[in-house]
Amino acid sequence: MTRVQKLTALSVVWLVVAAVLHSSYAFAVMDPRFELDPRAIVVPKEGDTQKKVVKQPPSRSVRKKEELSPAKGGTYTVKSLEQLQRMLGRNFELNDSEMGPFLEEIRQENNLLDVKRLKVGQKIVIPPVRRRPDGALILRGMTPVGGGLASSLDGSTPRQSFTLESPVKQLTEQEIIGKALNVWKNIIPPQKEQLKPLSVQNSSFSLTLDTAQYPTFARMDGGRMVLDRNGTIPPLVKSLIEAKDPSVRILTEPPSGSKRFMASLLEAAGFYSVEENFSMQFGVDPKLTVQADFKIEKMADSLVKQDVLLVNSGRVAFPTSVGDILRKEGFTLQEPFASLKPLSHHDSRTIHTVAVKQQSQMVDDILSAFSITSEPHRTVEVFASEHNGISLSVKSERYFERGGKKYIVTSFDGDPINYTLFRILETKGYNVVILEAQDNFRKISEKLISRMKIAGNYGFHDLLKDNSSGYTLQMSGFKLDDRLLPGGGIFLTDRPMDRVIRDLCTENGYNITNR
Repeated sequence: MTRVQKLTALSVVWLVVAAVLHSSYAFAVMDPRFELDPRAIVVPKEGDTQKKVVKQPPSRSVRKKEELSPAKGGTYTVKSLEQLQRMLGRNFELNDSEMGPFLEEIRQENNLLDVKRLKVGQKIVIPPVRRRPDGALILRGMTPVGGGLASSLDGSTPRQSFTLESPVKQLTEQEIIGKALNVWKNIIPPQKEQLKPLSVQNSSFSLTLDTAQYPTFARMDGGRMVLDRNGTIPPLVKSLIEAKDPSVRILTEPPSGSKRFMASLLEAAGFYSVEENFSMQFGVDPKLTVQADFKIEKMADSLVKQDVLLVNSGRVAFPTSVGDILRKEGFTLQEPFASLKPLSHHDSRTIHTVAVKQQSQMVDDILSAFSITSEPHRTVEVFASEHNGISLSVKSERYFERGGKKYIVTSFDGDPINYTLFRILETKGYNVVILEAQDNFRKISEKLISRMKIAGNYGFHDLLKDNSSGYTLQMSGFKLDDRLLPGGGIFLTDRPMDRVIRDLCTENGYNITNR
Protein backbone atom coordinates (compact mmCIF):
# COMPACT_ATOMS: atom_id res chain seq x y z
CA MET A 1 0.00 0.00 0.00
CA THR A 2 1.36 3.39 -0.96
CA ARG A 3 1.73 6.31 1.40
CA VAL A 4 -1.25 8.08 -0.19
CA GLN A 5 -3.48 5.07 0.33
CA LYS A 6 -2.46 4.85 4.00
CA LEU A 7 -3.30 8.51 4.58
CA THR A 8 -6.63 8.08 2.84
CA ALA A 9 -7.55 5.06 4.98
CA LEU A 10 -6.53 6.86 8.17
CA SER A 11 -8.71 9.83 7.25
CA VAL A 12 -11.68 7.57 6.70
CA VAL A 13 -11.18 6.04 10.18
CA TRP A 14 -11.07 9.46 11.80
CA LEU A 15 -14.21 10.49 9.98
CA VAL A 16 -16.04 7.40 11.24
CA VAL A 17 -14.91 8.04 14.84
CA ALA A 18 -15.99 11.65 14.61
CA ALA A 19 -19.39 10.64 13.29
CA VAL A 20 -19.86 8.16 16.12
CA LEU A 21 -18.86 10.74 18.75
CA HIS A 22 -21.17 13.30 17.22
CA SER A 23 -24.13 10.89 17.22
CA SER A 24 -23.47 9.94 20.86
CA TYR A 25 -23.39 13.59 21.85
CA ALA A 26 -26.63 14.23 20.03
CA PHE A 27 -28.27 11.23 21.72
CA ALA A 28 -27.11 12.47 25.12
CA VAL A 29 -28.51 15.91 24.44
CA MET A 30 -31.88 14.50 23.38
CA ASP A 31 -32.10 12.02 26.30
CA PRO A 32 -34.42 13.66 28.86
CA ARG A 33 -32.38 12.14 31.68
CA PHE A 34 -29.60 14.60 30.88
CA GLU A 35 -31.85 17.65 30.57
CA LEU A 36 -31.69 20.37 33.23
CA ASP A 37 -34.47 22.64 34.32
CA PRO A 38 -33.25 26.16 33.52
CA ARG A 39 -34.86 27.44 36.69
CA ALA A 40 -32.65 25.11 38.68
CA ILE A 41 -29.43 26.82 37.52
CA VAL A 42 -30.61 30.45 37.53
CA VAL A 43 -29.12 32.42 40.40
CA PRO A 44 -32.02 34.15 42.21
CA LYS A 45 -31.90 37.85 42.51
CA GLU A 46 -31.73 39.53 45.88
CA GLY A 47 -35.18 39.57 47.49
CA ASP A 48 -36.51 36.89 45.15
CA THR A 49 -38.39 34.42 47.34
CA GLN A 50 -39.27 31.99 44.55
CA LYS A 51 -38.48 28.49 45.69
CA LYS A 52 -36.44 26.10 43.65
CA VAL A 53 -38.61 23.60 41.82
CA VAL A 54 -37.49 20.02 42.20
CA LYS A 55 -39.28 17.27 40.38
CA GLN A 56 -40.15 14.38 42.69
CA PRO A 57 -40.78 10.86 41.52
CA PRO A 58 -44.43 9.84 41.76
CA SER A 59 -45.21 8.38 45.19
CA ARG A 60 -47.48 5.49 45.85
CA SER A 61 -50.49 6.24 48.04
CA VAL A 62 -50.28 4.54 51.40
CA ARG A 63 -53.58 3.79 53.13
CA LYS A 64 -53.33 4.72 56.75
CA LYS A 65 -54.97 2.47 59.28
CA GLU A 66 -57.76 4.14 61.22
CA GLU A 67 -56.45 4.89 64.69
CA LEU A 68 -59.12 4.75 67.37
CA SER A 69 -58.58 5.04 71.09
CA PRO A 70 -60.92 5.69 74.03
CA ALA A 71 -58.92 8.76 75.07
CA LYS A 72 -58.93 10.49 71.66
CA GLY A 73 -61.73 8.88 69.68
CA GLY A 74 -61.16 9.09 65.94
CA THR A 75 -62.68 8.59 62.52
CA TYR A 76 -64.32 5.26 61.69
CA THR A 77 -65.44 3.85 58.34
CA VAL A 78 -68.77 2.08 58.77
CA LYS A 79 -68.97 -1.57 57.78
CA SER A 80 -72.15 -2.45 59.66
CA LEU A 81 -73.88 -1.43 62.87
CA GLU A 82 -73.01 -4.78 64.46
CA GLN A 83 -69.31 -4.35 63.65
CA LEU A 84 -69.42 -0.81 65.00
CA GLN A 85 -70.86 -2.09 68.27
CA ARG A 86 -68.28 -4.88 68.47
CA MET A 87 -65.49 -2.35 67.87
CA LEU A 88 -66.84 -0.05 70.59
CA GLY A 89 -67.05 -2.93 73.04
CA ARG A 90 -63.55 -4.15 72.20
CA ASN A 91 -61.55 -0.93 71.68
CA PHE A 92 -63.55 1.50 73.82
CA GLU A 93 -64.40 -0.97 76.64
CA LEU A 94 -68.13 -0.24 76.55
CA ASN A 95 -70.50 -2.72 78.19
CA ASP A 96 -74.05 -3.52 77.10
CA SER A 97 -75.71 -0.88 79.28
CA GLU A 98 -73.34 1.83 78.00
CA MET A 99 -73.64 0.93 74.31
CA GLY A 100 -77.02 2.59 73.68
CA PRO A 101 -76.19 5.94 75.35
CA PHE A 102 -72.82 6.10 73.58
CA LEU A 103 -74.44 5.39 70.19
CA GLU A 104 -76.69 8.37 70.91
CA GLU A 105 -73.52 10.35 71.62
CA ILE A 106 -72.19 9.33 68.19
CA ARG A 107 -75.51 10.32 66.58
CA GLN A 108 -75.35 13.80 68.09
CA GLU A 109 -71.66 14.21 67.26
CA ASN A 110 -72.30 13.48 63.57
CA ASN A 111 -75.72 15.20 63.32
CA LEU A 112 -77.41 11.95 62.28
CA LEU A 113 -81.14 11.37 62.26
CA ASP A 114 -80.82 7.71 63.20
CA VAL A 115 -77.63 5.76 63.93
CA LYS A 116 -79.36 2.60 62.66
CA ARG A 117 -79.40 4.10 59.15
CA LEU A 118 -75.64 4.30 58.76
CA LYS A 119 -74.43 3.31 55.30
CA VAL A 120 -71.52 1.02 54.49
CA GLY A 121 -68.44 3.12 53.72
CA GLN A 122 -69.75 6.17 55.56
CA LYS A 123 -67.14 7.91 57.71
CA ILE A 124 -68.21 9.02 61.17
CA VAL A 125 -66.47 10.67 64.09
CA ILE A 126 -66.22 8.59 67.27
CA PRO A 127 -66.01 10.92 70.30
CA PRO A 128 -63.61 10.09 73.12
CA VAL A 129 -64.85 8.07 76.08
CA ARG A 130 -64.85 9.92 79.38
CA ARG A 131 -65.43 8.23 82.69
CA ARG A 132 -65.89 9.30 86.27
CA PRO A 133 -63.46 8.03 88.91
CA ASP A 134 -65.99 5.35 89.86
CA GLY A 135 -65.96 4.06 86.26
CA ALA A 136 -69.36 5.47 85.23
CA LEU A 137 -69.63 6.81 81.70
CA ILE A 138 -69.81 10.59 81.27
CA LEU A 139 -72.02 11.57 78.37
CA ARG A 140 -73.05 14.91 76.94
CA GLY A 141 -74.55 17.23 79.52
CA MET A 142 -78.29 17.32 80.02
CA THR A 143 -80.09 20.45 78.90
CA PRO A 144 -82.15 21.88 81.78
CA VAL A 145 -85.85 22.08 81.03
CA GLY A 146 -87.62 25.34 81.78
CA GLY A 147 -84.43 27.19 82.67
CA GLY A 148 -84.20 29.13 79.45
CA LEU A 149 -80.97 27.40 78.44
CA ALA A 150 -82.22 25.14 75.66
CA SER A 151 -81.57 26.37 72.14
CA SER A 152 -84.54 27.54 70.13
CA LEU A 153 -85.56 25.82 66.93
CA ASP A 154 -84.19 28.65 64.80
CA GLY A 155 -80.82 28.46 66.56
CA SER A 156 -81.07 32.02 67.92
CA THR A 157 -80.08 30.93 71.43
CA PRO A 158 -76.91 28.85 71.72
CA ARG A 159 -77.34 25.49 73.42
CA GLN A 160 -75.86 25.24 76.86
CA SER A 161 -75.36 22.07 78.82
CA PHE A 162 -73.85 20.82 82.02
CA THR A 163 -72.41 17.53 83.22
CA LEU A 164 -72.66 16.21 86.74
CA GLU A 165 -69.34 14.64 87.68
CA SER A 166 -68.48 12.66 90.77
CA PRO A 167 -66.58 14.55 93.48
CA VAL A 168 -64.50 11.41 94.07
CA LYS A 169 -60.85 12.10 93.40
CA GLN A 170 -59.45 10.20 90.43
CA LEU A 171 -56.51 7.91 91.09
CA THR A 172 -53.14 9.11 89.87
CA GLU A 173 -50.85 6.81 87.89
CA GLN A 174 -48.58 6.44 90.92
CA GLU A 175 -51.57 5.45 93.09
CA ILE A 176 -52.70 2.88 90.52
CA ILE A 177 -49.20 1.37 90.44
CA GLY A 178 -49.02 1.27 94.24
CA LYS A 179 -52.40 -0.44 94.59
CA ALA A 180 -51.52 -2.92 91.85
CA LEU A 181 -48.24 -3.79 93.59
CA ASN A 182 -50.02 -4.40 96.91
CA VAL A 183 -52.55 -6.78 95.33
CA TRP A 184 -49.96 -8.47 93.12
CA LYS A 185 -48.14 -9.72 96.21
CA ASN A 186 -51.28 -11.74 97.02
CA ILE A 187 -51.67 -13.00 93.46
CA ILE A 188 -48.02 -14.11 93.06
CA PRO A 189 -46.12 -14.05 96.37
CA PRO A 190 -42.67 -12.77 95.34
CA GLN A 191 -39.48 -14.68 96.03
CA LYS A 192 -36.58 -12.93 97.74
CA GLU A 193 -34.70 -12.49 94.49
CA GLN A 194 -37.72 -10.91 92.81
CA LEU A 195 -37.83 -8.13 95.41
CA LYS A 196 -34.32 -6.90 94.56
CA PRO A 197 -33.73 -4.17 91.95
CA LEU A 198 -33.21 -5.55 88.46
CA SER A 199 -29.47 -5.79 87.84
CA VAL A 200 -27.63 -7.11 84.77
CA GLN A 201 -23.82 -7.15 84.69
CA ASN A 202 -20.77 -8.92 83.35
CA SER A 203 -17.08 -8.17 83.01
CA SER A 204 -17.79 -5.39 80.49
CA PHE A 205 -20.76 -3.50 81.97
CA SER A 206 -23.10 -3.17 84.95
CA LEU A 207 -26.78 -2.20 84.60
CA THR A 208 -29.29 -1.53 87.41
CA LEU A 209 -32.85 -0.21 87.22
CA ASP A 210 -34.29 1.85 90.07
CA THR A 211 -37.47 0.16 91.31
CA ALA A 212 -38.96 3.53 92.28
CA GLN A 213 -38.94 4.60 88.63
CA TYR A 214 -39.28 1.13 87.10
CA PRO A 215 -41.50 -0.99 89.40
CA THR A 216 -41.20 -4.76 89.13
CA PHE A 217 -43.88 -7.44 89.36
CA ALA A 218 -43.27 -11.15 89.94
CA ARG A 219 -44.01 -13.75 87.24
CA MET A 220 -45.17 -17.33 87.71
CA ASP A 221 -41.87 -18.77 86.40
CA GLY A 222 -39.76 -16.82 88.88
CA GLY A 223 -39.01 -14.03 86.43
CA ARG A 224 -40.01 -10.41 86.64
CA MET A 225 -41.99 -7.80 84.76
CA VAL A 226 -40.53 -4.30 84.58
CA LEU A 227 -42.92 -1.41 84.08
CA ASP A 228 -41.56 1.27 81.75
CA ARG A 229 -44.66 3.45 81.82
CA ASN A 230 -43.04 6.45 80.10
CA GLY A 231 -41.04 4.47 77.55
CA THR A 232 -37.73 5.88 78.81
CA ILE A 233 -35.67 2.67 78.65
CA PRO A 234 -33.49 2.97 75.51
CA PRO A 235 -33.69 0.14 72.95
CA LEU A 236 -30.04 -0.76 73.62
CA VAL A 237 -30.75 -1.22 77.33
CA LYS A 238 -33.81 -3.34 76.54
CA SER A 239 -31.73 -5.56 74.28
CA LEU A 240 -29.09 -5.99 76.98
CA ILE A 241 -31.70 -6.92 79.60
CA GLU A 242 -33.56 -9.39 77.38
CA ALA A 243 -30.31 -10.97 76.17
CA LYS A 244 -28.88 -11.47 79.65
CA ASP A 245 -32.14 -12.41 81.43
CA PRO A 246 -34.83 -13.90 79.12
CA SER A 247 -37.23 -14.24 82.09
CA VAL A 248 -37.67 -10.45 82.22
CA ARG A 249 -40.61 -8.83 80.43
CA ILE A 250 -40.62 -5.06 79.87
CA LEU A 251 -44.13 -3.59 79.85
CA THR A 252 -44.96 -0.17 78.39
CA GLU A 253 -48.72 -0.01 79.04
CA PRO A 254 -49.39 3.24 80.96
CA PRO A 255 -51.43 2.82 84.16
CA SER A 256 -53.87 5.58 83.16
CA GLY A 257 -56.42 2.93 82.13
CA SER A 258 -56.72 0.53 85.05
CA LYS A 259 -58.33 -2.33 83.08
CA ARG A 260 -55.83 -2.22 80.20
CA PHE A 261 -53.02 -1.92 82.70
CA MET A 262 -54.17 -5.02 84.59
CA ALA A 263 -54.66 -6.86 81.30
CA SER A 264 -51.03 -6.22 80.33
CA LEU A 265 -49.81 -7.49 83.72
CA LEU A 266 -51.94 -10.64 83.64
CA GLU A 267 -50.99 -11.44 80.05
CA ALA A 268 -47.26 -11.25 80.76
CA ALA A 269 -47.37 -13.04 84.14
CA GLY A 270 -47.29 -16.55 82.67
CA PHE A 271 -50.57 -17.88 84.09
CA TYR A 272 -52.09 -21.09 82.77
CA SER A 273 -55.26 -19.30 81.67
CA VAL A 274 -56.54 -15.71 81.64
CA GLU A 275 -60.12 -15.04 80.52
CA GLU A 276 -61.37 -11.49 80.09
CA ASN A 277 -64.97 -10.36 80.71
CA PHE A 278 -65.87 -13.54 82.58
CA SER A 279 -69.42 -14.13 83.85
CA MET A 280 -70.98 -16.86 85.97
CA GLN A 281 -74.52 -17.63 87.09
CA PHE A 282 -75.80 -18.75 90.47
CA GLY A 283 -79.28 -20.22 90.74
CA VAL A 284 -82.07 -20.44 88.20
CA ASP A 285 -84.95 -18.40 89.63
CA PRO A 286 -83.88 -16.10 91.15
CA LYS A 287 -80.75 -16.00 89.01
CA LEU A 288 -77.69 -14.04 90.07
CA THR A 289 -75.18 -13.26 87.31
CA VAL A 290 -71.75 -11.99 88.36
CA GLN A 291 -69.33 -10.42 85.89
CA ALA A 292 -65.61 -10.05 86.49
CA ASP A 293 -63.04 -8.27 84.36
CA PHE A 294 -60.67 -11.25 84.50
CA LYS A 295 -60.73 -14.92 85.55
CA ILE A 296 -57.28 -16.42 86.18
CA GLU A 297 -56.28 -20.05 86.54
CA LYS A 298 -52.71 -20.02 87.82
CA MET A 299 -52.04 -23.71 87.19
CA ALA A 300 -53.59 -26.46 85.08
CA ASP A 301 -55.29 -27.95 88.16
CA SER A 302 -56.63 -24.66 89.56
CA LEU A 303 -60.24 -25.61 88.83
CA VAL A 304 -59.86 -28.95 90.59
CA LYS A 305 -58.26 -27.31 93.61
CA GLN A 306 -60.84 -24.47 93.58
CA ASP A 307 -58.00 -21.99 93.29
CA VAL A 308 -59.50 -19.63 90.72
CA LEU A 309 -58.84 -15.91 90.90
CA LEU A 310 -61.24 -13.15 89.88
CA VAL A 311 -59.92 -9.62 89.33
CA ASN A 312 -62.00 -6.47 88.93
CA SER A 313 -60.37 -3.21 87.90
CA GLY A 314 -63.25 -0.84 88.72
CA ARG A 315 -63.51 1.66 91.55
CA VAL A 316 -66.79 0.28 92.97
CA ALA A 317 -66.45 -2.76 95.22
CA PHE A 318 -68.67 -5.82 95.11
CA PRO A 319 -71.28 -6.03 97.89
CA THR A 320 -70.35 -8.20 100.82
CA SER A 321 -73.03 -10.75 99.94
CA VAL A 322 -71.59 -11.23 96.43
CA GLY A 323 -68.10 -11.69 97.86
CA ASP A 324 -69.46 -14.32 100.25
CA ILE A 325 -71.06 -16.41 97.52
CA LEU A 326 -67.90 -16.19 95.37
CA ARG A 327 -65.74 -17.45 98.23
CA LYS A 328 -68.27 -20.21 98.89
CA GLU A 329 -67.93 -21.36 95.29
CA GLY A 330 -64.11 -21.44 95.44
CA PHE A 331 -63.25 -18.07 93.88
CA THR A 332 -60.76 -15.59 95.29
CA LEU A 333 -61.75 -12.00 94.54
CA GLN A 334 -59.20 -9.22 94.13
CA GLU A 335 -60.29 -5.59 93.60
CA PRO A 336 -57.07 -3.54 93.61
CA PHE A 337 -58.63 -0.16 92.82
CA ALA A 338 -62.01 -0.48 94.56
CA SER A 339 -62.42 2.13 97.26
CA LEU A 340 -66.06 3.14 96.79
CA LYS A 341 -69.07 1.51 98.40
CA PRO A 342 -71.49 -0.41 96.15
CA LEU A 343 -74.08 1.82 94.54
CA SER A 344 -77.80 1.26 95.09
CA HIS A 345 -79.66 0.43 91.86
CA HIS A 346 -83.40 -0.06 92.23
CA ASP A 347 -86.73 1.62 91.56
CA SER A 348 -87.98 1.79 95.16
CA ARG A 349 -90.38 -1.14 94.84
CA THR A 350 -91.12 -3.33 97.81
CA ILE A 351 -90.61 -7.03 97.12
CA HIS A 352 -93.53 -9.07 98.44
CA THR A 353 -92.96 -12.82 98.61
CA VAL A 354 -95.98 -15.12 98.90
CA ALA A 355 -94.89 -18.45 100.31
CA VAL A 356 -98.24 -20.08 101.27
CA LYS A 357 -99.88 -22.70 99.07
CA GLN A 358 -103.53 -22.70 100.23
CA GLN A 359 -105.76 -20.63 97.93
CA SER A 360 -107.60 -18.65 100.61
CA GLN A 361 -104.35 -17.71 102.37
CA MET A 362 -102.78 -16.89 99.03
CA VAL A 363 -105.64 -14.48 98.24
CA ASP A 364 -105.25 -12.83 101.66
CA ASP A 365 -101.48 -12.42 101.19
CA ILE A 366 -101.85 -10.93 97.70
CA LEU A 367 -104.53 -8.48 98.86
CA SER A 368 -102.39 -7.58 101.86
CA ALA A 369 -99.50 -6.78 99.50
CA PHE A 370 -101.92 -4.41 97.74
CA SER A 371 -102.76 -2.81 101.13
CA ILE A 372 -106.33 -4.13 100.86
CA THR A 373 -108.27 -5.38 103.86
CA SER A 374 -110.88 -7.95 102.88
CA GLU A 375 -113.96 -9.24 104.72
CA PRO A 376 -114.24 -13.05 104.71
CA HIS A 377 -117.52 -14.95 104.17
CA ARG A 378 -119.68 -11.92 103.60
CA THR A 379 -123.29 -12.49 102.52
CA VAL A 380 -124.23 -10.49 99.43
CA GLU A 381 -127.85 -10.02 98.34
CA VAL A 382 -128.82 -10.91 94.81
CA PHE A 383 -132.49 -9.85 95.26
CA ALA A 384 -133.89 -7.84 98.17
CA SER A 385 -137.34 -8.80 99.60
CA GLU A 386 -138.66 -5.25 99.57
CA HIS A 387 -138.72 -5.17 95.80
CA ASN A 388 -140.85 -8.21 94.95
CA GLY A 389 -141.04 -10.16 98.18
CA ILE A 390 -138.21 -12.47 97.12
CA SER A 391 -134.93 -12.47 99.03
CA LEU A 392 -131.91 -14.19 97.48
CA SER A 393 -128.34 -13.94 98.70
CA VAL A 394 -124.99 -15.69 98.19
CA LYS A 395 -121.98 -16.04 100.45
CA SER A 396 -118.65 -14.79 99.10
CA GLU A 397 -115.26 -16.02 100.27
CA ARG A 398 -113.75 -12.53 100.26
CA TYR A 399 -115.31 -9.11 99.85
CA PHE A 400 -113.36 -5.83 99.55
CA GLU A 401 -113.59 -2.37 98.09
CA ARG A 402 -110.93 -0.48 96.18
CA GLY A 403 -111.08 2.87 94.42
CA GLY A 404 -114.84 3.13 94.98
CA LYS A 405 -115.57 -0.26 93.43
CA LYS A 406 -116.84 -3.46 95.07
CA TYR A 407 -115.10 -6.81 94.58
CA ILE A 408 -116.05 -10.39 95.40
CA VAL A 409 -113.75 -13.41 95.38
CA THR A 410 -115.34 -16.86 95.25
CA SER A 411 -114.49 -20.40 94.21
CA PHE A 412 -116.25 -22.37 91.51
CA ASP A 413 -117.45 -25.66 93.01
CA GLY A 414 -118.98 -27.05 89.83
CA ASP A 415 -122.54 -25.97 90.67
CA PRO A 416 -123.94 -24.05 87.66
CA ILE A 417 -126.54 -22.33 89.84
CA ASN A 418 -123.94 -20.71 92.06
CA TYR A 419 -121.96 -19.72 88.96
CA THR A 420 -125.08 -18.06 87.50
CA LEU A 421 -125.85 -16.20 90.72
CA PHE A 422 -122.38 -14.66 90.88
CA ARG A 423 -122.66 -13.64 87.25
CA ILE A 424 -125.92 -11.89 88.13
CA LEU A 425 -123.99 -9.94 90.79
CA GLU A 426 -121.80 -8.53 88.03
CA THR A 427 -124.89 -6.93 86.51
CA LYS A 428 -125.46 -5.20 89.86
CA GLY A 429 -122.04 -3.50 89.86
CA TYR A 430 -119.91 -6.11 91.61
CA ASN A 431 -116.54 -7.19 90.19
CA VAL A 432 -116.46 -10.95 90.66
CA VAL A 433 -113.27 -13.03 90.69
CA ILE A 434 -114.04 -16.74 90.31
CA LEU A 435 -111.21 -19.09 91.26
CA GLU A 436 -110.86 -22.70 90.22
CA ALA A 437 -109.31 -25.52 92.22
CA GLN A 438 -106.21 -25.80 90.01
CA ASP A 439 -105.37 -22.07 90.13
CA ASN A 440 -101.85 -21.42 91.41
CA PHE A 441 -100.15 -18.21 92.56
CA ARG A 442 -99.68 -16.86 89.05
CA LYS A 443 -103.25 -17.59 87.95
CA ILE A 444 -104.84 -16.16 91.11
CA SER A 445 -102.70 -13.02 90.86
CA GLU A 446 -103.54 -12.56 87.16
CA LYS A 447 -107.29 -12.79 87.88
CA LEU A 448 -107.12 -10.26 90.72
CA ILE A 449 -104.84 -7.87 88.81
CA SER A 450 -107.01 -8.07 85.71
CA ARG A 451 -110.22 -7.31 87.66
CA MET A 452 -108.62 -4.36 89.45
CA LYS A 453 -107.07 -3.14 86.19
CA ILE A 454 -103.58 -2.83 87.70
CA ALA A 455 -100.83 -2.20 85.15
CA GLY A 456 -98.15 -4.88 85.09
CA ASN A 457 -97.21 -8.28 83.82
CA TYR A 458 -95.70 -11.56 84.89
CA GLY A 459 -92.20 -12.31 83.65
CA PHE A 460 -88.55 -12.92 84.40
CA HIS A 461 -87.76 -9.39 85.50
CA ASP A 462 -84.49 -7.58 86.18
CA LEU A 463 -84.42 -6.53 89.82
CA LEU A 464 -80.81 -5.42 89.67
CA LYS A 465 -79.36 -4.62 86.27
CA ASP A 466 -76.35 -2.37 85.97
CA ASN A 467 -73.32 -3.92 84.30
CA SER A 468 -71.03 -1.27 85.80
CA SER A 469 -71.68 -2.80 89.24
CA GLY A 470 -70.56 -6.25 88.09
CA TYR A 471 -73.71 -8.24 88.83
CA THR A 472 -77.36 -8.59 87.86
CA LEU A 473 -80.34 -10.27 89.54
CA GLN A 474 -83.40 -11.65 87.77
CA MET A 475 -86.52 -13.20 89.27
CA SER A 476 -89.97 -14.35 88.17
CA GLY A 477 -92.95 -12.38 89.40
CA PHE A 478 -95.30 -9.48 88.76
CA LYS A 479 -93.89 -6.00 88.30
CA LEU A 480 -96.90 -3.81 89.08
CA ASP A 481 -97.55 -0.07 88.82
CA ASP A 482 -100.64 1.64 90.21
CA ARG A 483 -101.21 4.85 92.14
CA LEU A 484 -103.17 2.94 94.81
CA LEU A 485 -100.33 0.46 95.42
CA PRO A 486 -97.84 1.13 98.23
CA GLY A 487 -95.17 3.42 96.86
CA GLY A 488 -96.90 3.44 93.47
CA GLY A 489 -95.51 0.04 92.56
CA ILE A 490 -94.49 -3.35 93.97
CA PHE A 491 -92.86 -6.60 92.90
CA LEU A 492 -94.96 -9.66 93.74
CA THR A 493 -93.42 -13.13 93.64
CA ASP A 494 -93.74 -16.62 95.08
CA ARG A 495 -90.08 -17.51 94.52
CA PRO A 496 -88.11 -18.42 97.67
CA MET A 497 -85.13 -16.18 98.40
CA ASP A 498 -82.10 -17.47 100.26
CA ARG A 499 -79.98 -15.37 102.59
CA VAL A 500 -77.54 -14.22 99.89
CA ILE A 501 -80.29 -12.99 97.57
CA ARG A 502 -82.12 -11.30 100.43
CA ASP A 503 -78.95 -9.59 101.64
CA LEU A 504 -78.13 -8.46 98.11
CA CYS A 505 -81.59 -6.95 97.63
CA THR A 506 -81.44 -5.29 101.04
CA GLU A 507 -77.99 -3.83 100.32
CA ASN A 508 -79.46 -2.30 97.18
CA GLY A 509 -82.24 -0.59 99.10
CA TYR A 510 -85.15 -2.99 98.57
CA ASN A 511 -87.64 -3.70 101.33
CA ILE A 512 -88.64 -7.38 101.51
CA THR A 513 -91.85 -8.61 103.12
CA ASN A 514 -92.80 -12.25 103.63
CA ARG A 515 -96.44 -13.24 103.39
